[in-house]
Amino acid sequence: MFTLRFLWIAAALSAMFLAGCGTPVYRQGNLTQGVFETSVPENFTGAGKEFAAGSSIKGVSLSFDYTTEEEMKMKNVKNAELKEGDYDPLISGSDDDKKIMSETKIKKFSYRRNRFPVSAAFTHLFKAKDELAWGYSIGLDPGFYARVIGGINKKNFEVGAYFDIEFYNVGDISFDYYECSAPTKEGCKNITEEKHLEEENVRQGRLGAGIFTSFYVNGLAISYSPLLYVPTIEQEYELQENDMHGNTLRTRVDNPFILSQYAGVSKWIDEHWKVSLGATVLSSLYFNDFYLTANASLGFWF
Repeated sequence: MFTLRFLWIAAALSAMFLAGCGTPVYRQGNLTQGVFETSVPENFTGAGKEFAAGSSIKGVSLSFDYTTEEEMKMKNVKNAELKEGDYDPLISGSDDDKKIMSETKIKKFSYRRNRFPVSAAFTHLFKAKDELAWGYSIGLDPGFYARVIGGINKKNFEVGAYFDIEFYNVGDISFDYYECSAPTKEGCKNITEEKHLEEENVRQGRLGAGIFTSFYVNGLAISYSPLLYVPTIEQEYELQENDMHGNTLRTRVDNPFILSQYAGVSKWIDEHWKVSLGATVLSSLYFNDFYLTANASLGFWF
């Protein structure tokens, strides 16, 4: 009798324990204000002259840039919505992936520009027997970046497009947040007091796509190159270790795209040396203003 009662109690306790472990506890850190360091990429402007069909040219360039550390304040930035699939990959993307927390607006959000004063790049351009041209660039700015390029190169102008990725950008983040331990579609039922997180040397990736065009005569070129990029590919930050239920407290921000527009002039001194001077304007639908960067470069081509 004692043995049967003991087994019944043990079974009941085990059932309760398993039921408790199987009950998801969703926890979300929502930003109230934050500052994220972001890179300012080097826009690609083309060769700046016609080069021979069926040939290729290589160039090594140094760029010198100046920008202030003024924060780029943004509006209407939101914490991403939270779904059950964010915690349970088995239901991610399925019809049962229910939204358990809606988007919430961040009170204050800004990017802090990280523009290293000197950057370097190696570019290799190819041209077919017709006017089709393509190539690639790799460089340091200050992290390692790469881009692929395609377009046409004609007697007095060139036009094309490029894709750009920086494999990591060492930046800083600093933000205030609160923990939502009972999120619902209507909002949080239980929130903590505001907390602060600050991290240095965070590895971030950058991804973008742009176009370029140049008009030139006698080695003098006028160039324009807009680049649309997201400064942080990884937009999710873990705020602390896993809790007793195995859930990680995290925050995910829909970081806005930035439009980088370069305009400038370049001059080929001879067949090998090229100098450039211009300015870059950073803007966004989320910015309260636009921001300038001054650019100059010296390249050796062979």
